Amino acid sequence: MYKVLIADDEEIIRRGLARFLKKDPELEVVAEAEDGEIALALTKEKKPDLLLVDINMPFLNGLEFIEALQKAMEHPVIVIITGYDSFAYAQRALRLGVMDYLLKPISEQTLFPVLDQAKALIRSKREKINYLTWAQAQVEKNRDALISEFLAKWLDGHFGETEIQGRMAFLNIQLPVPFGVTAIQLHAKDTVEYTGGGWNEDLLHYAADNITREIMAPFSPLYCCKCEENTLVFLSNVQPETEWRAKAALLQQLLQRHLPVVAVVAQARGEEYLRLPEIWERLREELHAMVGSHKAVLDAKSIVDNNYYRKTLSLQIVAEQLHLSSQHLSRIFRQEMGITFVDYLTKVRIRRAMELLVNSQDKIYEITEKVGYSSQHYFCNVFKKIMGVSPAEYRKNEQER
Repeated sequence: MYKVLIADDEEIIRRGLARFLKKDPELEVVAEAEDGEIALALTKEKKPDLLLVDINMPFLNGLEFIEALQKAMEHPVIVIITGYDSFAYAQRALRLGVMDYLLKPISEQTLFPVLDQAKALIRSKREKINYLTWAQAQVEKNRDALISEFLAKWLDGHFGETEIQGRMAFLNIQLPVPFGVTAIQLHAKDTVEYTGGGWNEDLLHYAADNITREIMAPFSPLYCCKCEENTLVFLSNVQPETEWRAKAALLQQLLQRHLPVVAVVAQARGEEYLRLPEIWERLREELHAMVGSHKAVLDAKSIVDNNYYRKTLSLQIVAEQLHLSSQHLSRIFRQEMGITFVDYLTKVRIRRAMELLVNSQDKIYEITEKVGYSSQHYFCNVFKKIMGVSPAEYRKNEQER
């Protein structure tokens, strides 16, 4: 059903048009107006789909009425009614966006083809509105995915300024200034734990995203995207900055505690969102360096775990195998592990000695050799310092349990 308003200062014409329109079951006359001001008020109230408007009306003529509708953001389909002496006005009305015009006197033969055209136009408008409503719903439904895709391409420098601004407006991205960038590199602790423990990449990213959003919630708005393999990037508010940076340290601890990954977190502060690709490039280099350091520490641990029994094993020897300086390895090892390289080596040796004391009949001097010490006296001193008892006392205590 299509709603129609008739506006004409001649009652006989209004009645005649209404009589014609009753013959079309798809049309309903919802209002009649005898001048432009009344027509404008009724249009705002009744929201008709189609207006039949005389071009010559008191108080507000047809052209003024159409211009007032446009200012009021009312956009029904309009057909004007005119006499031969006002044909020039009809041409002007067409330029204002009316669909067509009817010349008086009006007959069924001239009216109904125009009405059919008007109904087709109204249907087209409704379909367009329905599509736009549907499209907007789809955008809202998939907004997070669309934002993620846009941010990933933006970070890689795919867009110019105009396109960035247009897409930000379309997706309703409100990035504050200054803004913060938090980048998280996730990588498996080892292959068995990562694949055999019930985790897959999508689940891992979902969990990391949820943890991050919970920790960084005070810094909304928060936007996320995936960049490169196993790297998540979050854009957010950065104030207060001290707390924002503290949350990053907490985030790294929680990710590593609850997920089967090693998480490396880097942060940067930005003042101009158009320079975001530059900020991301710096963060990416920082992440790669941090991941490289982590791998070096893992390799150093592996060498110690598999070669602790070698008496010559030292920080210098391990550093040379990894093509690093001993100073650099010492620094990154302590940063990552929380203990020095020497303390870790000692810990591994003493742990192995404890196993041998309980599970073998080896003499103390034999165990000394097997865990990498040359001097039994030195080994016993180190063992007692760590365990609080001598190796012999430890063995006796364990046997008596």
